[in-house]
Amino acid sequence: MKPHRIAAVLAIGLALASGRAPRVARAAEECLAAWRVGALPDALGNRRVVCRDGDPACDDDGAADGACTVSATLCLDVGGCAAGPIQVRVDGSDARVVGELAGALSTPVAAADTCAGPLPVRVALDGRTRRTATLRVQATDASGQRDVDRLAVTCRRTTGARAVVATTDFETGRLATLALRAPRRVQYPDSPIHDDAVIRTSGGRLFVVNRFLGDNIQLLDPAHGFRTQFQCSTGPGSNPNDIVVTAPDKAYVTRYGRPELWIVDPGASPSCDGFHRGTIDLGSFADGDGLPEMSQTAVVGGRLFVSVQRLDRRRGFAPTGPSQLVVIDVATDTVITGITLHGANAFGDASGIAHEPETGRLVLGTPGDIYRIGDGGLERVDPETLVAEGRFFVTEEALGGNILDFVLVSSTKGYAITQDAALHNHLVSFDPARGALLRDLLVRDAYLPDIIMGPDGLLWLADQSLPTPGLRRFDPATDRQLPPRPIGVGLPPFSIGFAP
Repeated sequence: MKPHRIAAVLAIGLALASGRAPRVARAAEECLAAWRVGALPDALGNRRVVCRDGDPACDDDGAADGACTVSATLCLDVGGCAAGPIQVRVDGSDARVVGELAGALSTPVAAADTCAGPLPVRVALDGRTRRTATLRVQATDASGQRDVDRLAVTCRRTTGARAVVATTDFETGRLATLALRAPRRVQYPDSPIHDDAVIRTSGGRLFVVNRFLGDNIQLLDPAHGFRTQFQCSTGPGSNPNDIVVTAPDKAYVTRYGRPELWIVDPGASPSCDGFHRGTIDLGSFADGDGLPEMSQTAVVGGRLFVSVQRLDRRRGFAPTGPSQLVVIDVATDTVITGITLHGANAFGDASGIAHEPETGRLVLGTPGDIYRIGDGGLERVDPETLVAEGRFFVTEEALGGNILDFVLVSSTKGYAITQDAALHNHLVSFDPARGALLRDLLVRDAYLPDIIMGPDGLLWLADQSLPTPGLRRFDPATDRQLPPRPIGVGLPPFSIGFAP
């Protein structure tokens, strides 16, 4: 499918303020507009970025997940070279970024170096080995000088990527790895893991989050046989659920069994000295049992988003009302606000809060009572305005069960693991735009604990069904399983991640 193209014409008045610094001696055709990309040095003219999926130097999420996300900023009147008002036209293959630039620059500004962003430019490989997204800005000042600059972001598939799987029978946990390309020989690294563990990739690092009664974060080294670099405690009874890296020396860990969010050093030494850097008290978001049940995370534009389920442990973990999304300023580690969601029990092992592909909005599953169908679904939150949409755009009734995990591939294609009234687990495909079920692909009596898009462009599913548990892969273009039998990884698979 060809990318949607959208254009926005913006009339932006750049008044020459008195006392402004002398004009930089640059040609107007180069400095009326410019793209700034991530941490790359400033440069005028066209910009081209080539990024390998999962490379933390350019891919913001640092995960080999079949897409590259690059932060881009559009700046106008660089160094004060404009002669009066500027008219700007922005278009390109990332409709969401173009639309947000249009909104951010729709009012006149009166200063040089006025910028919009940074905004994430996401280039999904969709099964290709490489793909390019292009943004184009055309700026013209009052004298007729014109500046046309293109930003081209090319994403390349990670070669030699491997799936990393936490397997478990809930008495013993074990790591398994396999290459994405044939021959897919399963290997078992020596690093032991807990029997309730999930795989997380963030900031180019590969973590094992050892959860209930494990209570620690484990950093693995893919370049040296997935050996453990550190295994640091998050506190007794803390039950960590997620970790997200925001800087080489800073990450956040959600602790499901405690009211304090932890700030940690993801580059800590094997001794764990300095691992725990600080805490953020989320006790004000708790229900009557004193715990907010913090779970999944996302970072957008310098803000950390943390989902809190708000369940009453005294009544069998029953929802006490709508869940919330806590917003934290990453620079100051202070709580900005709490966003009340439409549904309750913001649940799901989605490896972090999902982003809607075209809009960048956050998407959460809130199934409410997981033994009842009809009180939950998928809902959206705008990470810029901090406003919840206030409704389900995909309902449990439409998909035939409680939504336990989900993946959004595009605006018209998604996958979900659902649990029906008889407690059977289903893998279904659905259309997010219409909120409609497309196909019921697989049904199992046993638990289907995880789905994730791989860097090979396929949907990976962890299937714990006996007697043949294993990994299943599906082609999003056809929903066909490849191959028709699961790939055995020893113990039943529970959580899947990908490492370069």
